Amino acid sequence: MAMPTDKTMMEAWKRQLDAAMRLTEAVIEGSQRMREVQIEAAANAHADAVATQKALAGASGPDELMRIQTEWLAANQRKSVEYWRRLYEAAAETNTQVMTCLRESMPKSD
Repeated sequence: MAMPTDKTMMEAWKRQLDAAMRLTEAVIEGSQRMREVQIEAAANAHADAVATQKALAGASGPDELMRIQTEWLAANQRKSVEYWRRLYEAAAETNTQVMTCLRESMPKSD
């Protein structure tokens, strides 16, 4: 059995470090995408809450209050589904990048 040379060991070490750095980059980018989705959702939720408060303050009767509440609840449901879909997509893209990095870091069999 042949012993690995210093050059072979250095190349393997470099491949491992490169793979670790690419994995780290993929995870960080995915985390940033997820954070962007969260920040956007929070800003939109705040803007919606302010607009809804103004509409409630100007409501003239129970029928208008019911309409505002119903529209607000329906919109929140749609936005919630969209929020979770976007988070899932960011996580799935990150997972794909991680798996690609792992696959590419595997030693090639000759």
